[in-house]
Amino acid sequence: MKVLIAEDDPISRQVLQNYLEKWGHEVIAAENGAEAWRLFQSTDIHIVISDWMMPEMNGLELVFRIRSFQGPIYVYIIMLTAKTRKEDIVRGMEAGADDVLAKPFDREELRVRVRAAERIVRLEQDLAGRNAELQKANAQIGAANIRMKHDLEAAAKIQKALLPTTLPAFQGARFAWAFHPCEELAGDNLGIVKLDDTHVALYVLDVSGHGLAAALLSVSVRHSLSPLPSSTSLLRQPIPGQSAYQLMSPAQVADQLNRRFPMDTAIGQFFTLQYGVLNLQRRQFRFVSAGQPGPLHLGRNGNSAILTTPGYPIGILREPAYEEEVLTLTPGDRLYLYSDGIVEASNAKNEQFGTKRLLDALRQSRQVSLQASLDNLIVSLEQWCGTPHLLDDVSVVAVEMTSDK
Repeated sequence: MKVLIAEDDPISRQVLQNYLEKWGHEVIAAENGAEAWRLFQSTDIHIVISDWMMPEMNGLELVFRIRSFQGPIYVYIIMLTAKTRKEDIVRGMEAGADDVLAKPFDREELRVRVRAAERIVRLEQDLAGRNAELQKANAQIGAANIRMKHDLEAAAKIQKALLPTTLPAFQGARFAWAFHPCEELAGDNLGIVKLDDTHVALYVLDVSGHGLAAALLSVSVRHSLSPLPSSTSLLRQPIPGQSAYQLMSPAQVADQLNRRFPMDTAIGQFFTLQYGVLNLQRRQFRFVSAGQPGPLHLGRNGNSAILTTPGYPIGILREPAYEEEVLTLTPGDRLYLYSDGIVEASNAKNEQFGTKRLLDALRQSRQVSLQASLDNLIVSLEQWCGTPHLLDDVSVVAVEMTSDK
């Protein structure tokens, strides 16, 4: 290690230098404190051994300046002094010295004091190196987190772009939807899909869990529910040997989804679904519920009910045997399909929003537009939870039958 000696007595200085060089150190010697201070500023010094009483600059001033110097490495300082009073030793330590050695010093005592200084300096160097590595690692993690955040934001934009941008225009019906993810990426998804001139598919799906894995499965399921006729779409299937297509029933759609997306046993991932087809000519809604509560029916006369239908979540059983229900609507009726993020939302007292508050909120919005009723529902939900940052995704699809056909 590099050791700086500050000693105005030439004999003591030479003795110190001989000892230190014999012990394997690189030694720089100064005749007084001022010279030592100039040498210190131009060289990386690990250990300083300084006399107390020196001309031009004494040892206390040298120690004070070294401690005020913001160098890259820690410097261990041993002060040599003939002062043996306790208050003098305390004064030297308070000035910044790490150790005080009485003069005339003993060779072996000096050796062990210098060895202790070496251990401290090496420990400080090791700690500084580890801190530098940690800072580098933290910088890399920070950069990775920024990239991940940007990726998540981009993925969230893509996911939102898959939501309905324009609603089907039909005489006799109005449509609306609301989507409120609890994180950047949502496990919920929804759709209002025109199948042909008289049929519209409505669905809400909810993948278990949150984050990227849930969002990926949600998007994959949505592709299977694409309205475009193809071999991968489950909504419309080509008729063999013909250029026409046939609409798949809700039970068939749920059954095929169950076959295509069995539960991931490694992470226990599955999803729930409400899926139905609205026949606008007959004003009939045929639907299945797979692990979700049934649709909420709000009649034009104010009567309301949740249409409970049994059904296992998609992917749980090999042969779940989904059963369809049929609801006949009249002009003025409203129908809501929703994910359980609404009824299971909790307030500060851990009380759930529940189906009763859901029904009350929609009844109170009976005189406003269909979309406004969904907006009011989200506001009521946020007020109940006490925050706009909900703990689960919320999705709602709604239809209102009108008198014009």
